[in-house]
Amino acid sequence: MKKIYLLLSTFLLVYSGFAQNQEDGGEINDSTLVVAEGQEAQIAYNEGIEFFTAKDYQKSIEKFTEAISFNPDFAKAYLNRGSSKKELKLYTEAIIDLDSAIVKDETLSKPYYLKARIFDKQDKKEEALTSYLKAEEKGYKKANLFYFIGVIKFQKEAYDEAIEYYTKAIAQDPNHAFAYNDRGSSKRKKEDITGAIADYEKATILDPKLALAFDNLSVVKGKNQDAEGAIAASNKAIQIDPEFYIAYNNRGSLFFFTDEYDKAIADFEKAIEINPEYTFAYNNLGNAKHKLKDYEGSVKALDKAIELNPNYGIAYMNRAASREMLRDAKGACADWNKAVELGVEQAKQYTAGCN
Repeated sequence: MKKIYLLLSTFLLVYSGFAQNQEDGGEINDSTLVVAEGQEAQIAYNEGIEFFTAKDYQKSIEKFTEAISFNPDFAKAYLNRGSSKKELKLYTEAIIDLDSAIVKDETLSKPYYLKARIFDKQDKKEEALTSYLKAEEKGYKKANLFYFIGVIKFQKEAYDEAIEYYTKAIAQDPNHAFAYNDRGSSKRKKEDITGAIADYEKATILDPKLALAFDNLSVVKGKNQDAEGAIAASNKAIQIDPEFYIAYNNRGSLFFFTDEYDKAIADFEKAIEINPEYTFAYNNLGNAKHKLKDYEGSVKALDKAIELNPNYGIAYMNRAASREMLRDAKGACADWNKAVELGVEQAKQYTAGCN
């Protein structure tokens, strides 16, 4: 009988998506709403700011349009009308207004940032990065600018640059929990586990309700051989968000590696209950069932993982292990060969005896 190595799949939330402290609104920085008599454009503009602050974006658009009718060169009116349209997801119209603001006043930096946010929401990452960097060049220094650049750098696997920009975000806002979380994920990618733990812990201190930071902390503590601390962090993530299926999967992985297979199965099944399309949990469930010698149950779970993702090489290798234990040599060989085809190098050692 061949010695089989099961490959567990865990999934680390490596970046948060978007920060919660919103900075995407209009350029509301006038010190007063009182203006001299006859300044119709400024009066309409101020009224637009009031509507924007009240989140009545349709009326703010009307007032900024009125301001522009009185003063066609009113750059900030274009800027804030563009910002209002962005809030209403009128992205094409918003871009036109933001470009107009840049033409009217080339010293403005905020239009570039708002354009970048629109491109980001449209998943146009290269256009977003170009606009973020232009906003930085023009002197925009808000924390979220640096944070969002860091996110894109992370997605491009430029981890050193991501760390640089997350650090800039933290310098501007020392309470930016998401920047700490995501910098921790960048450090983890560079195998700086100690640094990642420090950043995740800081994120959880700054935002005790940030479930994903606790989940990420769990993963790196597990990697650091701190099973007790890892499980405690997972428990906290699940306590904060009982529907956090990835946290159940990660905690299940911790139980798997501490040989607590019944607990692991319960967590993998909970992850699947919450998200029946979560492929990783089916793979891990199959592995845990294999450890308990429930080979048929293992194959069934791995069948589902492969159904959801036919290119999931690790699942083929793991299913081969259970098929071999069921004396299904032909099926095991087919799975090992498929795993090799899909790039799972470890599967090669098992194919020697296959036709």
